[in-house]
Amino acid sequence: MPTWGVSVPPDVLQGEEKPGAPGASSPSSAPTLIVENLTVGYGSAPVVQDVSIRAKPGELTAIVGPNGAGKSTLLKGIAGVLRSTTGSVRIGDDDVTNLVPERIVRRGLSYVPQVANVFPSLSVRENLEMGWYIGHGDGKHRVEEMCEMFPALRDSLHRPARTLSGGQRMMLAFARGLMLKPKVLLLDEPTAGLAPKIVEQVWSHVLEIKASGPAILVVEQNTRRSLRDADWGYVLTNGRNNLEGPGPELLADKDLVRLYIGG
Repeated sequence: MPTWGVSVPPDVLQGEEKPGAPGASSPSSAPTLIVENLTVGYGSAPVVQDVSIRAKPGELTAIVGPNGAGKSTLLKGIAGVLRSTTGSVRIGDDDVTNLVPERIVRRGLSYVPQVANVFPSLSVRENLEMGWYIGHGDGKHRVEEMCEMFPALRDSLHRPARTLSGGQRMMLAFARGLMLKPKVLLLDEPTAGLAPKIVEQVWSHVLEIKASGPAILVVEQNTRRSLRDADWGYVLTNGRNNLEGPGPELLADKDLVRLYIGG
């Protein structure tokens, strides 16, 4: 069941561990991303305070909440784009708190921001190769694998990224983020500003990526869609954990829908 006002990890509900919840003790269900009591902001002003989350391999974890709740700021803090003042970020047993983004990428985390997520003057192939910049070898095999996952990119490999449609750019951003086979993929508003038909295409790719194994943590403006498909969801309000639980259960919560989603 969803839990209101919870700031503890999702595997601890009312003093006991819930089987199958993120963070359960079974090795096969161990979370890949572990964020503990993270506080992040701009300068001395905290935007996100004492937030704890988990994301498990092969699962989709959604962060939803009203505008200004700190969702995108949280992703930036996890990815190292912003420095945290308290708390920790771990990828498995590896503490990556406040490492520079390049070092966090090397530890297995990829971040796809909402804007500036491709190099517009570079070709599609060059963008993909930039995603392989710390990989071993020339990465041609991985480019081919990305073209198999995102067929629309194959015929555009030599085109500048600036000539792509909004949906194609997002596919390229996904593919570039996946070049190094990350353990954790952070997606910030992947369908923002896209037409409904393209939103469906992008979201189908999100689910395809999920099935390939990484832990996905997504901030998404389409709250209903993200919670419907999320294995676990978190609701942020005023920069803090307010509610968490299985995505479909959160969506079925009438109070949540009334307060944060609407009719």
